[in-house]
Amino acid sequence: MTAGFKRVLALAAMFALASVVVVAGPTHRALAEDYPGQAEIDEARKAANDLAAGIDELDNAIVALGEARDKATANALLAGEDYIQAQEASDAAQDTLEAANKRARQAERELAEARENLASVAQAAYRDSGSMSQIGAVVGADTVDEVIARSEAFARGSDEADMWVQRVKAAELVASTMRSYADDAATEAAEAAAEAQSKYAEAQDAQAHAEEAVAIANETRADAVTRLAELRGVTIALEEQRQAGLEAERQAAAQAEAEARQKAAEEAAKAEEEASRPRPTSTPTKTSTPKPSATKTSTPKPSATKTSEPEETKTSEPEPTTTTSTPKPTTTSTPKPEQPGTSWNSTAAQGKKAAEYSQTLIGAEYLLGGSGPKYDCSGVTSVSWLEAGQWITRSSRTQYQATTHLSYSQIREGDLVFYATDTSDPSTIYHVAIYIGNGQVMEAVNYSKPAGVRGLYAWMTSNMMPFIGRP
Repeated sequence: MTAGFKRVLALAAMFALASVVVVAGPTHRALAEDYPGQAEIDEARKAANDLAAGIDELDNAIVALGEARDKATANALLAGEDYIQAQEASDAAQDTLEAANKRARQAERELAEARENLASVAQAAYRDSGSMSQIGAVVGADTVDEVIARSEAFARGSDEADMWVQRVKAAELVASTMRSYADDAATEAAEAAAEAQSKYAEAQDAQAHAEEAVAIANETRADAVTRLAELRGVTIALEEQRQAGLEAERQAAAQAEAEARQKAAEEAAKAEEEASRPRPTSTPTKTSTPKPSATKTSTPKPSATKTSEPEETKTSEPEPTTTTSTPKPTTTSTPKPEQPGTSWNSTAAQGKKAAEYSQTLIGAEYLLGGSGPKYDCSGVTSVSWLEAGQWITRSSRTQYQATTHLSYSQIREGDLVFYATDTSDPSTIYHVAIYIGNGQVMEAVNYSKPAGVRGLYAWMTSNMMPFIGRP
């Protein structure tokens, strides 16, 4: 059994073990109350079923249901993004494994070649053992010149043997090191694959809950609207119109709040940039140097001074004192506002082309991790920019890291809009959309609806990152 074949079997065993670990883990779903948005849904259902609930309570319940839907959806997208990152890490680990195996195979070939050459030298030395010795070189020679020639030949043969011995030792060390790297890479690849499988299961679980939460929220909302229509003495259709008007007012307020946050972020970044610029130093004014005037000074006569003998002073031994150092208070630094970028790789024409191509994907089905013909959010953005001649990374978080961050006042077609559960922490980004102009974005959100276009501020405005990204 070859070493390479053994490694393949070991890798297969590791992947099998990783699969067993995932399958053998806890398979039950988390309790419903553990999911984001579930508490709001439960409270809204109580209000909708409470016969004493008034119009305000029911209106508030409908608002809470909308927020609960968004929370559940964001949680599912967050879990999906965790899976995408885990899958990227798994792919990278697999690439590392393949490269390590390639290097190990090459090292083993070089070791085999070195051993073959050493064996050839040894065989030649064995065949010439009768003459290739210092005694044979002298006794078997007829002349002094022949003695010298045979001694030199013996030395060359010995040097060649030493050289191949050293090459074999070096090749063995390299091959051993490469095999160790390959074994480590196999372990890391198996662990990364298991992590990706685990994250995928969590993403599927979160998506299932989100779909269930949305369904319950919609059903509860319908009950609340019916109760409101009865309380107000109007038809359900008229109450739906009123609710649509209230929702439009909330969206307008949310947009204004989001725009204010974005403007504040832009102003803070400008102020930080201004403060970091070196201030110009003032040019010193030229002053005239006054001419020195001659003054007559009298030379003082020296006076004799009498010095007294110093008296001996007795010093007492100082008493030992103990001093305690007061600990300095620790200060936590406030994170500086993010600085928008000033350069990027793409052109406006490329951004326009990416935006136009993204719209050809309208109606495409959703698939977590999909890059065609089904897509997720970062799948839409990555293939759109690839069509425009600009490669970008595959997940929304890495896309944010890899793009130049600009203020919303500079947004243009093709720019990317990001969403996070904590807008001050890019590691919580869970969604990305591509701006297509006229205040609209193109995106793929989840399995419940195909890829499509919506208003820039029509969804989850409180979770919009303070800056856009430009490839």
